[in-house]
Amino acid sequence: MITTLHPATSTCVTLNWRAFENISSNSEAASAAACCVFSLSTLEVASADDDASFALTERRQPEVWRWAVIGSGGIILEEGYEASQCDAKVAALEALNLMIA
Repeated sequence: MITTLHPATSTCVTLNWRAFENISSNSEAASAAACCVFSLSTLEVASADDDASFALTERRQPEVWRWAVIGSGGIILEEGYEASQCDAKVAALEALNLMIA
């Protein structure tokens, strides 16, 4: 779980990351799988509490992690690459916070 305080709004957003195989909803799993471009075995997804957007991370190469923020309809709103999964999760959370604000 990663929590951050958005400086502009002073709201605190918490994301609970779940591995792809732990997603119980078929529709949520289908949405996540449709946005995955490298590996379902490394895919992790987190949804904002009150937003239709979700964030994901996945491994592209041993030291390259993709992160993305996905909007309604599966549209990629923001994406990038980081050296570690932790850094990718932080970047995804920061991007999601900017979109929520």
